[in-house]
Amino acid sequence: MNILKPPAMTSSDVVSHVRRILMQKKAGHTGTLDPGAAGVLPVCVGRATKIADYIMRGDKEYIAEITFGAETDTQDSYGSVTRTCESNIMKEMLACILPDFTGKLLQRPPMYSAVKHEGRKLYQLARKGIVVEKPLREVRVHEIELLGGTCNRFLLRIRCSKGTYIRTLCADMGEALSSCAYTSFLMRTETCGIRIEDTYTLPEVEMLMQAGDVERAVQPMEQVLSFLEPIYCDPYLYRFLTTGTPIDLAKAKLSVEPDKEYTVYCKGELIGIGKKERDTLKIVSMLKELGDLRR
Repeated sequence: MNILKPPAMTSSDVVSHVRRILMQKKAGHTGTLDPGAAGVLPVCVGRATKIADYIMRGDKEYIAEITFGAETDTQDSYGSVTRTCESNIMKEMLACILPDFTGKLLQRPPMYSAVKHEGRKLYQLARKGIVVEKPLREVRVHEIELLGGTCNRFLLRIRCSKGTYIRTLCADMGEALSSCAYTSFLMRTETCGIRIEDTYTLPEVEMLMQAGDVERAVQPMEQVLSFLEPIYCDPYLYRFLTTGTPIDLAKAKLSVEPDKEYTVYCKGELIGIGKKERDTLKIVSMLKELGDLRR
C-alpha cells in the first residue's frame, strides 16, 4: 500500500493505523520517514512484508526546503535552535556548491535518527542528552535540482541512495557556504519507483475499506518488484520451486548471473525471489500463497 504519510506522525504510527483499518496483524513500512516529513511510505501487508527489504534498497527522491541562518539539534524545523548566524545566501551561491554534494559522499548519521547504537535508537539516546558519534558511511546523491527560492530559503529536488540523510545534507551545505542551515520542509516523492502521485491517505484507505473496495489501494507485488529481472521457468519445475528445492541451471536451461536477484515465475505465478547458488537457482524469499488482500 502506497501511503501518503502526513507530517507530525511517525512511520510506525502509520503502520499501526493500516493494521487497524485492514484488521491485519502483519504489516510493516519500507524505511523510516522522519516524523516531521511527509510523502511516500510504502506499507507491506501480510506475506508482502518479505519484500520490504528489497524496496528499502531502492533510490529515493525528495523535495526539500533549505533555510539558511540557523541550525537546530534535529537539523529540521521540529528541533530547538542551537545556533544562528548572519546569512545572505543567494540562489547563485547555492547553485555553485551543488555539484560538490552530488556523487559519492560520506555522511555521519545525525543523533536524531533511527540508527541504532548497542540496540538503542540514536534519537532515544539524544533525548537523554547522550551523544554517540557513529562512523561515517558512504551514500550516493545522484542529482540535485534547484527548483527556486529567494534569499536564504530555497527548494531542492534530490535523488539519492538508501541511507542518505537530507537533513544532514542541508546542514553540510550551510557549512560549505560559511553559514548554518536546516531543513525547513521535507517530502519524499518516490522510493524504489513508487511515486507520490499514486499515494492514498489513511482516511482514503479507511473509506475504501468501509466501501469494500480497499483493493484499489493495493499494489500487487509483481508490480512493485518490476525493478528486478524476471525468470520464467517451465511448468515441470513448479513443485521443486514451491518447496524451495534448488534448480539445476543446466538441466532447466536457465541463464542466471551470480550475485544478482531475480523474480521467479512458474505457471504464471510469482513464486519468489531467487539467485544463483553454485550451479543452481535457489529461492531465497518465498512469496507464493500470499496472505495479502488480492489472494
